[in-house]
Amino acid sequence: MAAAGNGQEPGGALADCGVPRSVLDSASLAPRQAIALWQENMSFFYDVRLRSGGDDRFHVHAEAFDFGEIALSSYRCVAQNFDRSRARIGRDGLDQITVQLCLRGSHGRRDGGPDEKACPGDLIVSDLAQAQSTGTSGIDSLNLTMPRRLLAPLLKAPDEHNLRVIPGNAPLTALLRGHLLGLYQAAPAMSRRDAESVTRPTLDLAAAAINLTVAEEAATSVQLALTSEIRRHIDRHISGRDLTAETIAALFGISTRKLYYLFEPHGGLSRYIQEERLRRCRAELVDPGRRHEAIGEIAGRYGFVHRKSFVRAFRRSFDMTPREMRALAAEGRGLNRGHGANRSLWHWIRELR
Repeated sequence: MAAAGNGQEPGGALADCGVPRSVLDSASLAPRQAIALWQENMSFFYDVRLRSGGDDRFHVHAEAFDFGEIALSSYRCVAQNFDRSRARIGRDGLDQITVQLCLRGSHGRRDGGPDEKACPGDLIVSDLAQAQSTGTSGIDSLNLTMPRRLLAPLLKAPDEHNLRVIPGNAPLTALLRGHLLGLYQAAPAMSRRDAESVTRPTLDLAAAAINLTVAEEAATSVQLALTSEIRRHIDRHISGRDLTAETIAALFGISTRKLYYLFEPHGGLSRYIQEERLRRCRAELVDPGRRHEAIGEIAGRYGFVHRKSFVRAFRRSFDMTPREMRALAAEGRGLNRGHGANRSLWHWIRELR
């Protein structure tokens, strides 16, 4: 897999060489070699196993464009199974969400019914911070990968979409489908400036399509916009000691009762803030640049002053202790050293933070 490099203009100014592109194609390889190449690349995120009958005719074509804060990719492949375990999540620390547009074939939960499988025209949402066990038929797909920090503030229930299938006949699905297909076709001729300008509209449209599947809340569009602003404020001040219902309500000119009402869909204000702080702790625990910091120091930075209560809350959210999470992350860094320095789709997605 090769990616476009960066150029420089005379005098040291960075040239706009367009949107970086990465291609993997196994056409020149024997099936066994192609399978090994695909599994090696996908092992950044998933354990991949071909379904019966695919070995002797295996071929994969994958292409991706790095838009800076989001990545758009496609792949065409035979039937296979994808697994993402809690242990793998702990090792790689990824926190992105992918919306996959199914163009041919199907993709969905292996233990699910027909309504839990995306068919041509449908979308399926993949949350890389949650466990998955899915299967595909022979499939063509277009995949939009976004960091949680950018997409979650736009969603009504950001943690409740993993493996959700969004019907292709929904109007907003059709809009997103057309947008992604057009974006994919236009990407080779786009500049970096173009890529930057299209990122926000793409996020907004993806969020609108995902939100369509959530039960309607008894709130006006103004309330939804207000909730989004409050969530952005919480995100910016997540380590602050004065992040209380009273201070937030006063800042936004609403009553605490109204504030609690707005956060009911998120399990309540206190739970929302705690979950955000736990996610920050998780991100720092898996960060190799913070290996020297004690777990208690990281926890204390986000307001967790009692060790036992922090460990209990962390285990409840991530199914493992902070110490186990850090150990798995260290193990994952060691396992991933062999993948080389090639700047491909898989590296881009790992860096969408």
